[in-house]
Amino acid sequence: MARSRAKNILIIGAGPTQIGRDTESEAAAVQIIKNFAEINRNLFYVTSDANSVIPRLDVDVKFIEAELTVNSLIQILRENEIDVILPVAGNTVALQLSEQLNESGILKELNVRTMGVTTTTIHNINNPELMNRVLKHIKEPTIPTTVVENVTDALRFAKRVGFPVLIKPIASLTKTNRIKCDNEHQLMEMLESAFKVSITNQVAVEKSVVGYKEIEMIVIRDAEGSKLLINGGENFNPIGVHSGDSIIFSPTQTLTDVEFQSLRTAALKIAEILKIKGVCHVQFALDPTDGKHFITRINPFFDRSSAFAARATGYPIANVVAKILMGQNLREIKLSGVQRHDSLALIEPVMDHIAVRFPTWSFASFKNANQQLNTRMKSTGSVMAFGRSAEEALQKAIRSVDSTTAAEQAALDESQLSEAQLINVLIHPRAGEVYYLLEAIRRGYTVDELAKMTHIDAFYFYKLRHLVKLERRLRDNRFDMAALQEAKYFGFGDTQIAHLWQVRSDEVRDFRIKKAHVFATYKGVEPTAGEFPYLTNTYYSTFEDEDEAVRTTGKKILVLGTANSQVGTNSAAEYTTFQTIQRCQKLGYKVILINNNPNALTLIPDLADKIYLEPLTVENCLNIIHQEKPDKIIAQGKWEIITQLVLRNVQVEQLPVSRTTRSENIEADYMGVISSINGSINLFGVVGIDEDNMFIPIEVSEALKVKVDPLIKNANQHITNNGIYSVIIKENMHQLQIVSVVPLAVQDLPFLSFAFDQDFAGIITEITLNGSSKIENHPIIQGDYRYSHVYPYTQFGLKKPQNPPFSLAIGAEFQSIK
Repeated sequence: MARSRAKNILIIGAGPTQIGRDTESEAAAVQIIKNFAEINRNLFYVTSDANSVIPRLDVDVKFIEAELTVNSLIQILRENEIDVILPVAGNTVALQLSEQLNESGILKELNVRTMGVTTTTIHNINNPELMNRVLKHIKEPTIPTTVVENVTDALRFAKRVGFPVLIKPIASLTKTNRIKCDNEHQLMEMLESAFKVSITNQVAVEKSVVGYKEIEMIVIRDAEGSKLLINGGENFNPIGVHSGDSIIFSPTQTLTDVEFQSLRTAALKIAEILKIKGVCHVQFALDPTDGKHFITRINPFFDRSSAFAARATGYPIANVVAKILMGQNLREIKLSGVQRHDSLALIEPVMDHIAVRFPTWSFASFKNANQQLNTRMKSTGSVMAFGRSAEEALQKAIRSVDSTTAAEQAALDESQLSEAQLINVLIHPRAGEVYYLLEAIRRGYTVDELAKMTHIDAFYFYKLRHLVKLERRLRDNRFDMAALQEAKYFGFGDTQIAHLWQVRSDEVRDFRIKKAHVFATYKGVEPTAGEFPYLTNTYYSTFEDEDEAVRTTGKKILVLGTANSQVGTNSAAEYTTFQTIQRCQKLGYKVILINNNPNALTLIPDLADKIYLEPLTVENCLNIIHQEKPDKIIAQGKWEIITQLVLRNVQVEQLPVSRTTRSENIEADYMGVISSINGSINLFGVVGIDEDNMFIPIEVSEALKVKVDPLIKNANQHITNNGIYSVIIKENMHQLQIVSVVPLAVQDLPFLSFAFDQDFAGIITEITLNGSSKIENHPIIQGDYRYSHVYPYTQFGLKKPQNPPFSLAIGAEFQSIK
């Protein structure tokens, strides 16, 4: 077990959702906290994420809302007598803070140690020059790299190794990515801003390996040195496009066994030399001409790739790592799903399917953003899909992108592009790239031509060419059973087929089911590929004969998940779904969840009773409804898929919450939060709104109470349905007046739940299902906290407007004003 002195453990969170960071870090933290709650430890969790679900967990953990800075962490370490800090659930934010804490000397002064990754390893990873020394020690090839403190040294190095080069600030104040510089002018321009955001005024400069294949390996190591490769992933795009903006296939598709084993060996060596206790994600640049590789990134923490690996393989990475951190070794850890074989945790996962992670963007909301893909990540979220072939998985991933985002994926209509425009897009990839590649194949471009222009492996163009052939067969053979069956096997959706046949999708569905007798079947996602009996609760659809999913028994409810993270509906929507699932279970329902966001908090093991990793489309929902026959279906807010299901006589219980905003940038001074149940009004409390649209929990003074109470009593005239409502109040000449009464906004729900110590999502769920809910008022959380929205303007290279609309927020954060 862990050393006895490790009594007080501080888990450092990753902060608010933003581009490059969804809820995967918090999902890992939840699993770690639940495991650690089984042993006698005092747990503390610190974050600035106002959408954190940690305050509402049914486990003993002290939630600390604070800005993630060295000074605030030092205060927390002192006040709570922390023995151990755990940075591996906090992404790069926690790793850099741990480095700064170590450099400040506070860890040595207070005798605080790190868990999962040593301070030496953190220091090496944060400094590319030091990391290169470590790699050379284990005889791993390194990319020529240097750390410079001035422009002159950077230029001298670039001239020696040759352009292009990549630069990245050391110990950056903000999340940064490598920036490609093709010439001296670009290098000088980019260095200016890079030096400014570096705490140490240093910038790493490295030889560019743009055009190489980008491969990712996820490994686990325990304290006694046992190591496993959990998963390998291959980026569709070569180095030069950020991996978060690239389609990723798992397992790897184009590597030879020699190449794969070489990368696997390297990843395991790195976990060993760095003495990792837990998960480690290693990214490689692989030269497609000779198979030689370079290591480009090492992440000894939970990130989007480890989250995807867990979903793709069914291996519960976070739960296993939590047990390793608690002192167990892989040979001692048992997984709940296995029916035979005691040491399943020590077995490398095997996949009998292909998983795809597909990026999604929100450019429709940011018209002036540059959509060209490069080393700076721009996608606001991602979806995943599973299939028995690369074609099926890719098609399902494309269909996973909902109708709203589909327009954002390809801002240009690919079919209307001139030849010159299309070639430009092929050479300079942009959001929605796969649509342009498919169009190029339709126009007759050969595999070799496309591979040369894009540096994408020819294998993928053969797959895309196969899909285009299937398109043509469908178009030429309307209502042909054989063509339909082949198309469904390779992932075509009913709506896609309907478009090619120029009929309604319902006509395709009726023909498929009633005449062709082609039905979806379901396969389990588990880490042994059937080698051992394994009870899984996670499934994906395909069109084969055998169906592995057994209909859930008892009272059951189907919950429609949030799918990909977008502006306006992001981690707050995921929080709401998380709480909805828990309340449904407390009400006696078995919960069946459909979701396909690889980073989703709601996909942690043992939360939902059954999970379908499926596109959130009408077709897939109808298939699952047919499969499971749920007693009720529940979803948050009003969105297109609900409308389409209702039109098909499917009853969906809609949570009465606003899926966008309370009232867009409305002038107000206060906001009351009330429940309205069968005409009875209850005031939970009042928050203030200042000129920056930040919410501050305030104690309701007697003078304010006298003014607010009559307004609240009259709020019923604005309400037609039971639920939780925001009462927007404006003060004019010392008189208060109601500006609007609207359902509680998804973006505000997590923070207000924290401020008033309420489970608003759970209450709304119970009201929706039962018509009522027991209301208990609690005191406002003591302390003054500001709550503000986080926007992606900076990542898009845009200037943030003075009053940005709340509907374009991507996350939310606490700002303490103690």
